[in-house]
Amino acid sequence: MNQSPSQDRLIVNISVTLFCISLLLKFPGIVGLAFYSDLVSWYYDTVVISMNAVMARFVTYPALAVAHDPQTYVLVTGVILLVTVALSVHMLLKLLQMFGLERWRAFLFALSPSFIFFAYYNIDVVGILFILGALYFALKRKWTFSACILGLAIATKVFPFIYIPLVWVVQPSWKERFKYASVTFLVWLALNVPFIIANFSDWYLFVSVQGQWGIEDSWMIFVLPQMSPIAHYLSYLLLILGIVHVVRQKMPLERAWFAATLVFMLSSYKFPPQYFLYLLPFVVILGFNRPEPFLLADVLNVLVIVTWFTPWLNGGNPLDASSPTQWIGLARELILFAVLVYLVKPRILKWSLQPLSSENAV
Repeated sequence: MNQSPSQDRLIVNISVTLFCISLLLKFPGIVGLAFYSDLVSWYYDTVVISMNAVMARFVTYPALAVAHDPQTYVLVTGVILLVTVALSVHMLLKLLQMFGLERWRAFLFALSPSFIFFAYYNIDVVGILFILGALYFALKRKWTFSACILGLAIATKVFPFIYIPLVWVVQPSWKERFKYASVTFLVWLALNVPFIIANFSDWYLFVSVQGQWGIEDSWMIFVLPQMSPIAHYLSYLLLILGIVHVVRQKMPLERAWFAATLVFMLSSYKFPPQYFLYLLPFVVILGFNRPEPFLLADVLNVLVIVTWFTPWLNGGNPLDASSPTQWIGLARELILFAVLVYLVKPRILKWSLQPLSSENAV
């Protein structure tokens, strides 16, 4: 497929513009537009930054070092995330070229309602960049580059470790597999060690807080109490079973990573709406003929956050099983579960989704 630099620049520029709109919606001091954002809240309570994976510090600490007001802080963090968005779209374009797909499909990433709401919300766009980079180099069979970038992804959001066994499936030897896992771990460790040495209790706060987290926007709220510890064990069990099943399917790597991402989202005891961003790049690069199921799930995903902070829409407690917020979240998950079933067992659901990517698209 012919590459058009002007078309690529247009796609990147439009994506960056839409990111700026997302930032504007969260910008402090603009009456009527200052929607909630994790990133903004961290300015007022920096302890919460330690409750996130270590990459959150690399985004926020530079901003906190130079900012004396929330507006400057948001602008600095916004510039950091804007760069990652531009690089992510560039990586999407490279993957589309690799698979021989139309370049306009990259618009499905930034034109998503969830992108508008959540691109500037947490640091998920950083994680997306690293996941795309790790996938790209894995498809190129450049294992060391892929492992290094995957280590960065895990330091951003822990869940990308689930991609390691999927890479093992396509690697030629156990020596390569051991090296891939080792390099990934060492890169993650290199980013974490300075903070472990400087203040272990502060670094460990992320682990302890996540271990005590209750059910959030997950189907589990309909079968378990919100703070039930069983939810964590059930989540881990379902994740292991789901990843093992995906591994056994021996799908093309890009489809396997998408399926694994869906397994993580659907098995987790928490599925906050910003996590939906991690699904968008795969919708782009898999070239689905019918994006309607994703669009519907996308709209429902935004409705989760729209109703969350509105008492008359969430029934007074958005975390309660009786809340419309949770029923909207359930509908979103049911659609995504159907997509997962289609990916793993296409013959079960005779849809017209049909990913166009090829097993030989490397």
